[in-house]
Amino acid sequence: MAHIKSMEIYQFRGIQQLIVSDFSRINLIVGDNNCGKTTFLEAIQLLFTKAQISSVKNIIKQRTVLNLNDNSFYVSFINMFNVNNRDSLFEFDLYAESDKGPIQFEIRGHEKTLAGEDALQMSQMSARQKLTYKQSSFLPEMVKVFDGSIIGQSGKKTIEKEIRLTSLDSSVSGAVSKKEVQYIPSFGHLRYDLLKNIVDNPEYKRLAISILKQFDESIVDICYTKADDGVSFLETVITADGVNRPFSVYGDGIKKILYILNKLFDATDSILLIDEIETGLHKKYYDKLFPVVFELAKKLNVQLFIATHSMEAIDAILAYGKYDEENDNDPIKVITLKKVSSKERKGSNVVARNVTGRYVYDNRKAFEFEVRL
Repeated sequence: MAHIKSMEIYQFRGIQQLIVSDFSRINLIVGDNNCGKTTFLEAIQLLFTKAQISSVKNIIKQRTVLNLNDNSFYVSFINMFNVNNRDSLFEFDLYAESDKGPIQFEIRGHEKTLAGEDALQMSQMSARQKLTYKQSSFLPEMVKVFDGSIIGQSGKKTIEKEIRLTSLDSSVSGAVSKKEVQYIPSFGHLRYDLLKNIVDNPEYKRLAISILKQFDESIVDICYTKADDGVSFLETVITADGVNRPFSVYGDGIKKILYILNKLFDATDSILLIDEIETGLHKKYYDKLFPVVFELAKKLNVQLFIATHSMEAIDAILAYGKYDEENDNDPIKVITLKKVSSKERKGSNVVARNVTGRYVYDNRKAFEFEVRL
C-alpha cells in the first residue's frame, strides 16, 4: 500500500485547480467552513478506488452518514464535477505521486437528454425493477443521461471502464474494491462496530482500556455481551464493581476514540483520513489522546490526513512536534485551504498554503499566527 507525497486536483467539486506537494507523516488540513477540506479528503479516497463506480458511490454517501435514505445517486454524482462548469462536457482529474509510483483517477463524459422510455431501458435497474417502475411511477418525458468513462492508474497499471447513468437511477450496483485508504467522517462513530479490531487483540485491547480510563477510571474491560433478546450482542463496558454498561450510556468521546483505534488498525501500512477530529471529544482530552494516536500511527506505518477547524485541536496536535526541544525531525505539515475568486476562470477556486508544523508553532507563539486563514 502507498503513502502519498503530493496531489493535484482538477475540476473536482468546488476546486478548479489545486496542487499540494511535500506531504509528511501527519498532515493537518485546515481552513474556514466550506473551503474544501472534506473535498480534499474525498480526492485522496478516489485515487484508490481502482475505477469502481460502486466505490465512488460509497464515497459520495459519506456526506450523508446519518441519513439512512438512499437519495438519487445521479444528482450526487453530477455534483462531484466542478460546480462552476456549465457545459455539457464533464470531467475531473486527480493525480498523486506516492512512494509506490504515480496514482491517477479521472472521470470524463457528456450529459445529454433522452426520452424517458429510452433512458429507462439503459438505466442501472434490473428488468424487474424497470417493469415495477413503469407500473408504479410517473416516467418523465425527458431524462438526463451521463455517458462517459472512469479511469484509474496505479503505478504502470491503468484501468478504464465505461459509465452510463441516468437520473432515474437511485443507486448503482457492482463490486466494491477493498479499501486501501480508511476514512473517519465527523459522526461515523455513531454507526460503527467499535470493538471489531480490539476484543481479539490483547495488546490493542489493553491500549484501548488505558485510553478509556481517561474518561472513566472505573473501566476495567470492554467486550460483547448478549442482549436481552438472547440473540444480538451489545458493545459493553465492564466497571471495577462488576457492572456491565452498554456503550449507549456513555458520551461520544468513548465511541470516537474506539472508532479511531479501529480505523488505525485497518489502515496499517496505508492512509487514514480523519474529518473534524475534534467532533465528540472535549478539548481537555486532546493533550493525552493525540500523542497516543500519533505514536500508534507511527508504529502501524499509517500516514495521517486530519481535517479540523478547531484552534484548540491544532495547538494540541502541534504540541506533539515538541518544538520547544532541539529536534530536526518535523512530522507535521499544515495545509491551509482558502476559497478565492478565480481570475482566469469564472466562479471561485481553492488555493493552499503548505508549511511545516514548526513554522506554524513559532509564528503562533510570536505573532498569534492565524493558521486557518
